[in-house]
Amino acid sequence: MSLESIAIDTLPSVEAELNYTVPMAEKPRDYAYDPPPGVPHSNSTLEPHRFAIRDIRPVASRISLDSHGFGAVRHRSVLRDFQDEEEIRRTYYPEAETLLKEVTGANRVFIFDHTIRRHIPGTDDRRNLARQPAREVHVDQTVKSGPQRVRDLLPAEAEELLRGRVQIINLWRPIHGPVQDAPLQSATR
Repeated sequence: MSLESIAIDTLPSVEAELNYTVPMAEKPRDYAYDPPPGVPHSNSTLEPHRFAIRDIRPVASRISLDSHGFGAVRHRSVLRDFQDEEEIRRTYYPEAETLLKEVTGANRVFIFDHTIRRHIPGTDDRRNLARQPAREVHVDQTVKSGPQRVRDLLPAEAEELLRGRVQIINLWRPIHGPVQDAPLQSATR
């Protein structure tokens, strides 16, 4: 089903500013932790663009990962404490694995990490402290890094797996109700 057949422009929306990296000759670099001495946190410049962000919940059942590159699923987690790293791995990982199998039809899911992002005004993003929501449009994997991730995480099986269909999927959820500010800060000011 095409997105056009869903009548996207009739869905409720908010206006938001999304930041895109200005094209540059060198490879963009953004450190999520303290960079080496004398090296800036980023070598890129961001350029804001305003867009309507649509509420897809009314049509979520008609959107699919395979057709549209994303999906939205209602799912209530039994996990209540997203501060407890061990409980996340013990409870949430198996729960997420089951959910991904149901949604994608995959016969195998391998969860390799998680990041809890919290908007804390005035705080820089650091891997060992609070991870802030991303402030720019980006991709987490590339054509090169995706297969390499498989090789790094599952070296004994990687080449066989890469002969078939492998997906790297970000499973994202708000922990405490709907997102009200970040990363769509300008939409709620």
